[in-house]
Amino acid sequence: MISDVEKKVLFEVQDMPLAIDPFRIIADKLGMPEKEVLDICGELLAKGIIRRIAPSIAHRKVGFSANAMTAASIPDDRMDEVGMAVAQEEGVTHCYSRDGWDHNLFFMVHGQTREEAVSKVSEIAKRHDLQSYDIFFSHTELKKTSFRLRKEDLADNEEDDQ
Repeated sequence: MISDVEKKVLFEVQDMPLAIDPFRIIADKLGMPEKEVLDICGELLAKGIIRRIAPSIAHRKVGFSANAMTAASIPDDRMDEVGMAVAQEEGVTHCYSRDGWDHNLFFMVHGQTREEAVSKVSEIAKRHDLQSYDIFFSHTELKKTSFRLRKEDLADNEEDDQ
């Protein structure tokens, strides 16, 4: 769980202003010292609550339109080992284990062509002895967004404080 102050900082950092001093701008908006905003961001990074502060690249607009979702079947007793190894592969952008499907390991790679994406998946499959897998390509992007805090998410604990 994170504090109300941490939530407020996260809410502002998710729309980082394009400026020489974005943390000062955020600090001024929140009425707190810039160092406190930086310290909170550093703590959230250290805790793994935020992974990084960086631009979000629209992969389709830079030529990576072959999006290969791979669904593989992994023995349950090897899921931690194989899943973590696949997740560490360069080029894997998403990796999840899921129950209730014919396959239980899902991961995404992107390529400029289908052939490039299939080649990446094949290399990963060979390295990690994936025997049974299917590749699904997306046709049309209907929605793609990262998780975002909403204004309503900030109010959760504020009401409890009154």
